[in-house]
Amino acid sequence: MNRLTRVAIQAILLGMSVAGLVGGTAGGAQTATGPLTVYGARPEVGGTYRPRLQPETPASGGAAETQRHRDFAGKPCMTVSGSARAFATNAKLFDHLINAENNCPKAIRIQVCYLQSNDCVPIEIPGYGRKEVVLGTMPSQKDFRFQFQEKF
Repeated sequence: MNRLTRVAIQAILLGMSVAGLVGGTAGGAQTATGPLTVYGARPEVGGTYRPRLQPETPASGGAAETQRHRDFAGKPCMTVSGSARAFATNAKLFDHLINAENNCPKAIRIQVCYLQSNDCVPIEIPGYGRKEVVLGTMPSQKDFRFQFQEKF
């Protein structure tokens, strides 16, 4: 095998391993039987840290798009973020908090889950309001990832 062939094979194998890490196959996507199917579209993902590899953007159109409530300018109404708060009595025990802010006049209901989990919390945020809820409590695990969907 010559050097060019070996380099080509290594490049193909590297591409396959990166695609597996990113979830580049259709099998890695959430199916219609996931925990958030009542809410319709593909969930948004967030967390307390940014992963090094971003998942590839799904093709636009159909059910692949994320449904969001939008304001008159076309910006999403909801801002959802996560944070962790240590217990005062035990610094190794963390509450995982979800902070949701609604910048539109209409109340919006969302469902927030740990990433690819059935452990979910429904939240209703009033118009121009904000809410903070506890998604869960974990020992020695400050960082977490979550997914959310808006109900229509």
